[in-house]
Amino acid sequence: MSYDQPRIEVLLDQDEVRVVVLSGEFDIDNVEPVREVLTAAARDGVRRVVDVTRLVFADSSLLTTLLASRRDGPLVLAGPVPPQFAQLLRLSSAESVLEIAPTLDDARSFRPSPRRDP
Repeated sequence: MSYDQPRIEVLLDQDEVRVVVLSGEFDIDNVEPVREVLTAAARDGVRRVVDVTRLVFADSSLLTTLLASRRDGPLVLAGPVPPQFAQLLRLSSAESVLEIAPTLDDARSFRPSPRRDP
């Protein structure tokens, strides 16, 4: 398996929405910057969208980071969700807890339902 370097890109806020684009592979060794970016966005009071369309691999540490980040406020994943990550969401039942929009445009305008705890 080749290793795709993780990359986090934060897009300029639009309409009080901050988009965080995740690319490559994320695991326990490199997930901390994701938590920091999502925490900063929550502190800034903007809605948070995480674009997961470019994820090559993600383990449970990224999933845990996303689930924990919901405590700080609304969080929406923008799809389409790659197959490996979709399987992780299904197996963990996180797809019933996380808000997932089919596209980035849909995620930007998405109004999350009241928080659902796992």
